[in-house]
Amino acid sequence: MKKNKSKKLIYVAGALSDDNIGYVQNLHRMIKWEHKIRKLGFATFCPGYDFLGGLTAGDWEYKDYFDNNQPILERCDAVFLLPKWENSKGTKKEIETANRLSIPIFNNTFMLREYFFHKQSDLSFSLY
Repeated sequence: MKKNKSKKLIYVAGALSDDNIGYVQNLHRMIKWEHKIRKLGFATFCPGYDFLGGLTAGDWEYKDYFDNNQPILERCDAVFLLPKWENSKGTKKEIETANRLSIPIFNNTFMLREYFFHKQSDLSFSLY
């Protein structure tokens, strides 16, 4: 099967774990941003969607969620950081992985679009 390289794959990273209400609010924010980035012409991966896998399995722990997402992060063309990620241990690990693999990191859609759609992709870019 031939790979479709026409759309860049963006990993949407941000805080999820919190108390019950906080988790739902964080999940809501993550999905809203994921939709916004998708509408800009990117393919996206939203780690928050693993919520449904964990709900179905009923026995997933934090490590199960994180270990499922990391191989996908390693294949992404960029990482997009959501607002309020700064206290998330998982997001900090995702940033470390992205930096180690020279995956560019963005926190605003203007820079994301500029990097991929205006011939800036030959420049290295990372916020962290």
